Amino acid sequence: MSPDYKADPKYRFYNGNHMESHLYEGVEPTDFYDKLENVLSTQASAFKVNVALGYELVSKTDPDDTRYFNPNLANTCVFNKPVAINSKADIRKKVISDICSMELADKLNYPSSGYKLKAITAFKIFIYHRDHALGDGEAVIPEIIRENKHVINFPKTNNKCVFHCIAWHTFQSPKKDPRRIQAQVKEAFKRYCSFKGVKYSLSLFRSFKPIDLLQLDEVEDCFQLGINVYKMDVASGNVECIRRSYKGYEAMDILSYENHALYIKNIDMLQSKYQCPKGEMVFVSAEKLKTTRRISASL
Repeated sequence: MSPDYKADPKYRFYNGNHMESHLYEGVEPTDFYDKLENVLSTQASAFKVNVALGYELVSKTDPDDTRYFNPNLANTCVFNKPVAINSKADIRKKVISDICSMELADKLNYPSSGYKLKAITAFKIFIYHRDHALGDGEAVIPEIIRENKHVINFPKTNNKCVFHCIAWHTFQSPKKDPRRIQAQVKEAFKRYCSFKGVKYSLSLFRSFKPIDLLQLDEVEDCFQLGINVYKMDVASGNVECIRRSYKGYEAMDILSYENHALYIKNIDMLQSKYQCPKGEMVFVSAEKLKTTRRISASL
């Protein structure tokens, strides 16, 4: 990908507080996908994206009767809603491939049936910035997650909850304890520093910032792990994958809650059953478990 896409004379950049847009005008259809991928691949953190098209229509009966429509999300957007990008692989799988499979002419608005598409001549990429970095050790984890036997919530992670998950996953010991893996966490962090070409120091270890979802691509390559990220709806108990790794590494699953990463021991069990920590009863949803607890407490 070309790093100097912003030098294109047909390109305009707009920057806002929580979003940015990239406008290309007078673009050949053959250049569309390369320019789109160039812009998306330069993003450093997780984001959402939509694309609006600029196009020219021509009358079916009068070739001199043409109308031009500027790229506008109100009436020329490619996706019905912005698409979440949580890994570099999502750029091709969720955006490029989907657009390739579309008939873009069907996405456009026509003033009447008397017009047809002459050409798509512009496109505007809308990027919405998100705050989805994993590292908030101060997050208050609800009881339904905290007491789940299939999830490990490490104490005092100090922005390094992802490294705690990696240390736990890779530490081969039958006696390992979630409260006593600091040495393994530090070794994992040192390995990541070496991978990034950064000199390790205790100061860096202590002041390390949370890891954005999009940065997990390089974390995967560093540790040769495929990191799948899930989120849970606490009210319903539904567990949804928000970032799936498409790399051929050994898989590791983590749960993201309020920007904090927890280690998932068994994703199949987490997605299907909830066991009462005080008994052997198993529930199909978190809500049913909470209801039973309330009834038991009132007896």
